[in-house]
Amino acid sequence: MADLGYWAVVKAFRGIFAPVCRIEVSGTREVPAGPWILACNHLSHFDPPLIAGAFRRPLDFLAMRELFQPAWFGFLLRSIGVIPVGRRQADTTALKAALRRLEKGRILCVFPEGGLRAGETSVLGGAELTEGVALLAARAQVAVRPAVIVGSDQLYVRQNWIRRPRVVVAVGEPISPPDAKESRAGWVKRLGEEMRQVYAEARRRHRLASHELPHTPQERWKAGR
Repeated sequence: MADLGYWAVVKAFRGIFAPVCRIEVSGTREVPAGPWILACNHLSHFDPPLIAGAFRRPLDFLAMRELFQPAWFGFLLRSIGVIPVGRRQADTTALKAALRRLEKGRILCVFPEGGLRAGETSVLGGAELTEGVALLAARAQVAVRPAVIVGSDQLYVRQNWIRRPRVVVAVGEPISPPDAKESRAGWVKRLGEEMRQVYAEARRRHRLASHELPHTPQERWKAGR
């Protein structure tokens, strides 16, 4: 894996985001080497580079296949370890690629909400997660760490770039993969509860104000903040 290219891209994005937001982290610096899975909520299109920049270890992301167009951009994503995945059907090719990465001791970042979510449609608001992460963890028999990102949706409003809003990335304790006694649905429900606990702790520790909590892009544009 070409981690030199990965870190070059991460460094470039850190330089891009530094003037427009402040990153605060909880638990991201202490995580061990892989293999394990990072399961995070998905709040905005800015999440992957912000999450990558919050860690000292490289992360391999799963991203929807549509992002790999045009071809030159798809080549760039693949060169830094991003795995394309289809959202509307079981993607066995992506599953096999993800398992190979975990076999090599990588850390895999997934967004088990199935897309951008805020409010009642988000795991942070009580919504259910997709079961793909349970399948992946069970097949690979690796731990999953619940994580949250909060504040990245503020970057949809250009006026916010001037005041450099906070973006918080927090990671919780690992949970074991599903075993033969636990259903995938029951396991992802438990993962969702763990993610909400990480969110509650992040709100407390970072003293997040109401305007910093998750909103949809439409809500941000309408409010202008």
